[in-house]
Amino acid sequence: MSSYVRQLQTRLKEAGLYTGDIDGIAGKLTVKAVELAIKRGVCTTAEQKDVAVIHATDPTVDGNEHLLDAVDDALPKNKPNFSLGELSLKRLQGVNPNLVKVVKRAIEITGVDFRVSEGVRTIEKQREYVRTGKSQTMNSRHLTGHAVDLVAIVDGQASWDFSHYFTIAKAMAQASSELGVNVRWGGAWTVITNKSGTPQDWVKAYKNERAKLGKKPFLDGVHFELPA
Repeated sequence: MSSYVRQLQTRLKEAGLYTGDIDGIAGKLTVKAVELAIKRGVCTTAEQKDVAVIHATDPTVDGNEHLLDAVDDALPKNKPNFSLGELSLKRLQGVNPNLVKVVKRAIEITGVDFRVSEGVRTIEKQREYVRTGKSQTMNSRHLTGHAVDLVAIVDGQASWDFSHYFTIAKAMAQASSELGVNVRWGGAWTVITNKSGTPQDWVKAYKNERAKLGKKPFLDGVHFELPA
């Protein structure tokens, strides 16, 4: 989510519509800037809808701290049988086999459907992501096939509701623990394999760590990687 918002903020700032920091947080300034951008044709109504959802559900947005309160996030016993589609399987080509195994196991146990939006990334695309603000580094684990981005699918559409990514993270944590593969989640930038607590706990701890350093959190809930 943060990478998606950063990309929008970069575009809005270049258009002179956004005066805040490019921090990946969909706060009030970002929401207002998108509203102005709609009138000028800089943003689409679909992007406006996405930002509204992120603004309401991202726990880094001021006023959303309650979203990290303890909840029962156990994976459901009765759930639809999800499976990876042809496009997701294609995007897993070239990804580290151990990470592929974790993703394939996670789709079997997740309470929220997901698709693979990206696996291996070219250096050219990474440069473009850095230029547009979608990424902060040229050392992405995507470049070596050690990372995947998983987008929640709800009612057949991509969802940016962060609560859905808590569920996916829980499934990835269970899958990685079962398979003995260490996986780090971009939603809290911590290894979630055999990790105690809930995804909400992990995000809360990450936010507190960043606050102690005087830095803002960067929640990339779609991102899962094998640690270097």
